[in-house]
Amino acid sequence: MAQDGLGPAAQLLAQGQPARAEALVRQQLERRPDDALGWQLLGLIRLTQGDAAQARAALERSLALEGHSARTLSLLGVACAQTGAPVQSIDCFDRAVALAPDQATLWHDRGKALFEAGRLDEALASFERTLSLARGHAHAWLNRGNVLRDLGRIDAALASLRTAARLAPRDPVVLHALGETLQRARHHPAALDAYDQALALAPGSDGLWASRGAVLLDLKRAADAAEAFERATRLNAASARAWMGHSRALGELGRHAQALASLEQAARLDPGDTSVASALVYLKQQLAHWPGLPALWAQVLAQGDEDRSANACWPLLSHPGASGADQLRGGRAYARTARAGLAPLPALAARPRADGRLRVGYLSADFRDHPMAHLMAGVFERHDRAAFEVVGIDVHGPGVPDSPMRARLLKAFDRFVDAGDPSLPRVVSQVRALELDILVDLMGVTRHARPELLLHRLAPVQVGYLGYPATTGIDEVDYILGDRWVTPAAEQDSFSERIVTLPDSFQANDDRRAVPAATPARGALGLPEGAFVFCCFNNTYKILPDTFDVWMRLLRAVPGSVLWLVGDGDGDAATGHFRAEARARGVDPGRLVFAGRKPYAQYLAQYRQADLFLDTLPFNAGTTASDALWAGLPVLTQAGRTFAGRMAASLLDAAGLPELITHSAEDYEALALRLATEPARLRALRGRLEAARSTARLFDTARFTRHLESAFQTMARAHREGRPPAAFAVAPID
Repeated sequence: MAQDGLGPAAQLLAQGQPARAEALVRQQLERRPDDALGWQLLGLIRLTQGDAAQARAALERSLALEGHSARTLSLLGVACAQTGAPVQSIDCFDRAVALAPDQATLWHDRGKALFEAGRLDEALASFERTLSLARGHAHAWLNRGNVLRDLGRIDAALASLRTAARLAPRDPVVLHALGETLQRARHHPAALDAYDQALALAPGSDGLWASRGAVLLDLKRAADAAEAFERATRLNAASARAWMGHSRALGELGRHAQALASLEQAARLDPGDTSVASALVYLKQQLAHWPGLPALWAQVLAQGDEDRSANACWPLLSHPGASGADQLRGGRAYARTARAGLAPLPALAARPRADGRLRVGYLSADFRDHPMAHLMAGVFERHDRAAFEVVGIDVHGPGVPDSPMRARLLKAFDRFVDAGDPSLPRVVSQVRALELDILVDLMGVTRHARPELLLHRLAPVQVGYLGYPATTGIDEVDYILGDRWVTPAAEQDSFSERIVTLPDSFQANDDRRAVPAATPARGALGLPEGAFVFCCFNNTYKILPDTFDVWMRLLRAVPGSVLWLVGDGDGDAATGHFRAEARARGVDPGRLVFAGRKPYAQYLAQYRQADLFLDTLPFNAGTTASDALWAGLPVLTQAGRTFAGRMAASLLDAAGLPELITHSAEDYEALALRLATEPARLRALRGRLEAARSTARLFDTARFTRHLESAFQTMARAHREGRPPAAFAVAPID
């Protein structure tokens, strides 16, 4: 590039003086406006200055003058990519490699353009071609690894990225990508080590600090994570990702008010992010911080079809405007996001066994002192071992605390498998090797769940049950277990799964759980003697303003009555917000009493000092309702329009108390008032509940288990006969 002033201009650009270089080039172009090389150099200068639009114009001028320059085409490909024209970018690189097929860098840049366009298989082939020409091209190994990661080929991605790290051990970009892939593979300590190595080389990278914070959260080091995210926000206050991570870490530390402030900052920076909006809805509801919720609810519904994480589905269950169809849209959006790039696995065939038994696996991260266990332990124990082999598949990973419940669960299964390996391919292989006939997922998209496992078809028949009261949107989940209340046949179109209608209630119950014995005194619980106690021990995020309005009217209508909720102490932000909301509605905040968290037996016993459990809508009580009923406390509910909004109705019907199911807010409030002011009616209900513990179908574990087994046998038979999953109802045992 020695012609006229272009050689010196190129030297100035190489020395980091683009303005002086541009001046020389423009002088050259004034003299020779048809100088293709001059326009090419001007385009390169503009690219280095971050002006892709001007670069593109200059390079297009150069290409018009000399259409056979691979270098011009490659630079134009970069400019097109940076100006949001991926199709044109890829076309430029295709033409460039046709002109110079032996230039490794061109194949590499072409691969990057294809990767950015989401054409992963083609991008991988382009990076492979690069490496066939230049095995030592570190960034080709890097980008090959990134593509393999997005294709779900994690082990191959790690091998590629480790090669890149050997070739470029001091490149923080390579180390960052290696850390992200290790983290995705759930190799958290190794990911942290990669991030630390990268930060030693690039301590000013906010992205690295944010990634470090994310892996520290995975390692349950919330305080260290908060520090890492805070460092990221100081380096780049415009990073929504860093602020959102900071919020998560603060939430884990119980600093909820600060968590909300950080999350609101993330929302201001990236108001269109589905995950941020969903997290903000959940946290505001969890804190009973209700200003601004209607706008957020509208945003979450409007974004129903956008790509989302599993966590972004959960707030739809307590969304006052969400229908079953909306929940299906959200679930499908998550499944679409999670499925992207997954390599298909061979289909699983039914494997008849010599003993004729069905092998059923229950998958959960909650085989511990957890609400799921309190409901299901008796079912695991009661399975007919002549017809079923029962396998527990624990995906929690290390750190599950010992407890009497954990010991009971381990004993309840024929086999108990630790599937907590962080590597997704290894867990998929491990569970598939069990040769299950049916896999029952007890988690859906709840905390600690691994719904991505279900996309890999772990068993010929996969069933969703109990943990997530809605459709998952995952086509690989064949059935969902429900009943006439929570999953009416007429609403099949709101479920990706085929509905299986159990005859009594969808919910299992363990009739061997403890019966509350010693009832604590009201004074010990902070309750006034002689007062009527309305109670709701549902999670705070289920309590929304409209329901709270009803409750405050009830307190005003029943002199001396109190409302007993769950709280985490005087410093709990939600407690303060509830009291402020009560005051705003003309109710003395002192009439709200907050129960602390207690061991399960003590938690059950305290229900004996309440008079009436008031349910929430649109997300009903589930386990808390059956706990209250088991303890002898009547539950009043309003049936909603989704699975989550009709759970308590199902339980009350199966407990023999259908008169406590209402169908409007007005009827709910009126019946609550009657029960609070007619002691004889309430005493009669409590008497029926005491008797129901030994007679009601809700608490008949053996009967429920037989119905469940009948459902499994129907599913397995359909699969063996080659029939696709179809909805069906289980016939009741006479």
